[in-house]
Amino acid sequence: STGDDSFTIKSGRGIDGLRVNRPSENIVLRHNLTLTGHGGITCGSETAGMIRDVYAHDCVFLGTNVGIRFKTRRPRGGGGERLYYERIRMDLKATAIHFDMLGSSTYVGALAGRGQMKRDEFTPVYRDVHIRDIVVENASCFLKINGIPESPARNVHISRAEANAGQLAIINDADGVTVTDAVLRAPDSAISVSDGRNIRFEHVRFDTPDGAVRLKTDGPLTENIRFADCT
Repeated sequence: STGDDSFTIKSGRGIDGLRVNRPSENIVLRHNLTLTGHGGITCGSETAGMIRDVYAHDCVFLGTNVGIRFKTRRPRGGGGERLYYERIRMDLKATAIHFDMLGSSTYVGALAGRGQMKRDEFTPVYRDVHIRDIVVENASCFLKINGIPESPARNVHISRAEANAGQLAIINDADGVTVTDAVLRAPDSAISVSDGRNIRFEHVRFDTPDGAVRLKTDGPLTENIRFADCT
């Protein structure tokens, strides 16, 4: 029970983090309970040396804000990859699965904007994230992805999920997101996608008041959004 992220994995930040260049890797988190806190298990936002090969399983988040959280910022460098989560139960105040790669203008100024910028050594990545066998008893939103336009969140795979949330999904700047074998219940039937591509919902039951899903899209890069065998 903390005043910030409960379990936090970092690997240095910016110029100094790239100089030291030490990854946080081969980490197991298991049989953990989080109560109050900003995030249950959080990678970042200091990611310069890379965070990789993390395995979290059999955890409970009770009254935490965000459940599974991925953070970085444009000038931080590095990122995260090969991150695995399974058998997680969540009763949350905010979002169940949240990628926050841009941050707030309060801390990073114009770098928090969604305008396209040139990639450099300080451009972080998040890729190859696998989340399965999760139960979300309460959350404000099931899935929220805010990637970086020049470095979208890539290869995010969620399977065997059951969730009760206020909203289904908000996906900005992502490439390769799959949700399979899930039951998603929400009073808001919208799925919003901006510059998201290669997004697939398969074998998902959407339980919404109007019995439908409203897909809202914008952005020139948005393409290949598919629903297969969904009800």
